[in-house]
Amino acid sequence: MRVWFGSFLVTISWLLGVAGPAQSVAQEPVHSGTDSEIPNFSGFWTRSDDAAGRTFQSPPNGPGPLTRAADSGPFWIADHENPILGPRALDAVMAHGQMGRSGQIPQPAWVQCWPIGVPLIVNMNDPMQILQTAEKVTILYARDNQVRHIYLNEQHPADPVRNWYGYSVGHYEGSNSLVVETRGQNDKALVDRFGTPRSEKLRVVERYTIEPDRSSISVELTIEDPETFTTPWTAYATYWPSEPLYEQICAENNKDPSGGTFDVPTATRYEF
Repeated sequence: MRVWFGSFLVTISWLLGVAGPAQSVAQEPVHSGTDSEIPNFSGFWTRSDDAAGRTFQSPPNGPGPLTRAADSGPFWIADHENPILGPRALDAVMAHGQMGRSGQIPQPAWVQCWPIGVPLIVNMNDPMQILQTAEKVTILYARDNQVRHIYLNEQHPADPVRNWYGYSVGHYEGSNSLVVETRGQNDKALVDRFGTPRSEKLRVVERYTIEPDRSSISVELTIEDPETFTTPWTAYATYWPSEPLYEQICAENNKDPSGGTFDVPTATRYEF
């Protein structure tokens, strides 16, 4: 179910913990105590709706993300020959592929209404909204109304509480880039659409770079996890301007909210 609502922005002041109309936060460049203008990433953005918008783009050279196998068919089955996979990850990816080839439908995290986590959330093609203040960048994702907080010019806690999105710290570089480092995620979600797992040692660095005319945002991701991958690897994604967010709730209507081939488990009897 997709319900458009233009008044969505008026609710974001509660999420940000600031007073006043949220529309101005989303539309105006933010200054951080100086006269210099920081990059303005605010607004609505989305990946494309084609297959390229649902997987990472590979770097021109060096270790990169998993790609689809030639015989993957309708399912997201990886080419497991990629040398980035450590033994644990290789076993998981091959098991995921065997399920798809045998006709079974793997139940990915987003179908089970789990939070997506980083970097997988960048792999989704749903719209997002970026909000900026002097202390924090907040990203609102249409997918199940998930929210991500990026704290500016802070240090990572020495012993963070493990959660789905971890602890993200960011800083601006130059006139067009936001660099975000995320640590402290749990090991429950996946890295990509191919069943690749992650451990609590996962570290992700994202570099968001906006074009001067705001025509697109490119994202460079560097992923490292010594318990999952043999080496750090790099991936890319691109966002374009989008319409305002629509309501998308995984638990409603008992179907994959992206309209895909996955069946969400349905209760056979009422429990209330």
